[in-house]
Amino acid sequence: MSFDPHEKMIPSGELASNCLLAGDPKNPPLLLLHGAGPGASAASNWLLCAPDLARHFYVIAPDAIGFGKSEMPSPIPEKISKWMGYRVEQVKGLLAELGIEKTHIIGNSMGGALAMQCVIEMPELFGKCMLMGAIGAPFTKSPTLARMMSFYDDPRISRYRELIESFVYDPSVFENIDEVIQDRFAKAMDPDMRPVQEVMFKAMNEGMDKLIIPPPVLNRMEHEWVIVHGRQDKVVPLETSLYFLEHLKKAELHVLDRCGHWAQTQRWDAMLPIIMSHFLPRAAC
Repeated sequence: MSFDPHEKMIPSGELASNCLLAGDPKNPPLLLLHGAGPGASAASNWLLCAPDLARHFYVIAPDAIGFGKSEMPSPIPEKISKWMGYRVEQVKGLLAELGIEKTHIIGNSMGGALAMQCVIEMPELFGKCMLMGAIGAPFTKSPTLARMMSFYDDPRISRYRELIESFVYDPSVFENIDEVIQDRFAKAMDPDMRPVQEVMFKAMNEGMDKLIIPPPVLNRMEHEWVIVHGRQDKVVPLETSLYFLEHLKKAELHVLDRCGHWAQTQRWDAMLPIIMSHFLPRAAC
């Protein structure tokens, strides 16, 4: 069968979700949750690695509410906790619509905080879990993250290029980085998307501490977690993953060298074996 991903609008509770899908629905489901940069979407995070994953999993990657082509709430929330609530309900509704009783899950950056919140609220729906450069922990806001949060104060292509290049370890060896920049900048500046994201990024900037998962809550979680972090991540510091490693009951940490914030694009050579050994240990042997 073809492992090429495709996009589809799927009912997901109150708001419908645009989803990147790949693989055989008979395979173990794997839910991929993307991060929150301006112009981000499921495809921008996961399109390149979806075909490899689709050989072993049924890949489900929604545009989080507030991003991509998924339906938008009305009125637009002004608090980050409300945005998170919409996304948790989105995941719940999406899995119900697809008839999925349990899935593995990977969360990148903001998607990591979302993954943890989903597991906290709906533990019975999830198998093994992975975090990748995730927020949801106390940390010192990096200059790169501060500039990302203020992007819409001065949304020019040159500033956007600087931002995206700071996400990666070495822009000179990042394949098709110019296409990535142009595509994501166009999405960020879309006249329908920009007003929503201006409000949303203001809410994130003012309320990111509201997404911190307290140690007692992390320690009660029975799921197995693998944590991946780029050693040269300039967006979310390694201290977040060390916090999760300290407080999650069942967790191990992989720190990848020559890797910034996007391990799935910069160190897929290391990421894929970690994914396989964690989620499908027999297949990895």
